[in-house]
Amino acid sequence: MRYLILPATISMLLFAVTPAHAQVSVGIQSHGVSIGFNVSTYPSMVAIPGYPVYYDPRMNSNYFFYDGLYWVYQDNNWYSSGWYDGLWDQVGPQYVPAFVLRVPVRYYRQRATYFSGWSVDVAPHWGEYWGNDWQQQRSGWDTWDRHSVPQAAPLPSYQAQYSGSRYPRVAEQQYSIQSTSYHYQPREAVAQQYYQQHVVTSGTRSGTVQQAPSQQQSQVQQQQTQERAKDQAQQQSHAQQQQKQERANAPAQQQSQAQRQQKQERATEQAQQQSHAQQQKQERASAQAQQQSHAQQQQKQQHANDQAQQQSQAKQQQQQQRAQQQQAHAAQAQQQPQQQSHGQQQQHAQQQAPAQQGPSNQPQQHQQSVAKDKNAGQKPAHQEKDKGDKKDGGGGGGPDHN
Repeated sequence: MRYLILPATISMLLFAVTPAHAQVSVGIQSHGVSIGFNVSTYPSMVAIPGYPVYYDPRMNSNYFFYDGLYWVYQDNNWYSSGWYDGLWDQVGPQYVPAFVLRVPVRYYRQRATYFSGWSVDVAPHWGEYWGNDWQQQRSGWDTWDRHSVPQAAPLPSYQAQYSGSRYPRVAEQQYSIQSTSYHYQPREAVAQQYYQQHVVTSGTRSGTVQQAPSQQQSQVQQQQTQERAKDQAQQQSHAQQQQKQERANAPAQQQSQAQRQQKQERATEQAQQQSHAQQQKQERASAQAQQQSHAQQQQKQQHANDQAQQQSQAKQQQQQQRAQQQQAHAAQAQQQPQQQSHGQQQQHAQQQAPAQQGPSNQPQQHQQSVAKDKNAGQKPAHQEKDKGDKKDGGGGGGPDHN
């Protein structure tokens, strides 16, 4: 099924028959607003997984259905209507239902420029766009229990038979058809206000819309019964298709999530490894610097010790040399007086010896010489005496003849 998107200008003349009670109220900024395009046929709405909201994936617009109303985000404004092609009411951002605001970015078929950079799996950052005042008024709009999501409202599939020239362009005609064809009780304040002021009032008010004959009413009722049966069948078919699609999408989503997690884990591991490698480099550099500093200190200390030892040895050698020199000087000092005394004694003895051998001793020497001569002259006589004795045979034992 194709949708014919046409420029539209909703004339205010269409609302000339709008009753006085349908005035602008809380949440509705203006009635009968043109949103810039027309939906020529009934849309094929598909439920968004995990949300009580529908969207049409084939429509090139931000087009949703929630709580009995159609919602469109166009030109940075929100619009709502009970019918798929309007009439549209502009709703202030502080009154847009929370579940409409929570729809993830990926389901916006015509995204605003300021959506760029936002994750498609989460809702738009409305607080950044509408400011702190809106954020304070709508505090908690983006937090809810995902396990207790309300059931989605049934789709108004009875509107499928109203297309082209049959589409009701008058507000009262829309409200009258809704009052007899759609019996959903909305939850949101904006939707409750719409149905209470328009649909319910139109159903109870008489004479505002031309009543059909009884046969036509019977045909309408039969048609409505058939439409409800078709709606239920379509809803069941949509639900089954949605379940199939969710089951088919679940593995892909899980794989995508697993891949993302793996990428994140790998990126984290790489970052940790790089950080660890940098730490190791720093530690090695610090250790090398410490080792170099320690080696330099050791070299300096060893050099200082060597110098100290050399100086100590030199001092000891000098002291030993001085001690040896002192001992040698002392020995020389002791030997010199002895040598001088011995020399003096020898010199004195030599001086005394010639004195003793002078003139006074000459007679004595002469006497000694004479004595020697006498002894020399006497020796032969004695020897001769001895020889004579032997001749006499006395041997020196005979009588002395003298």
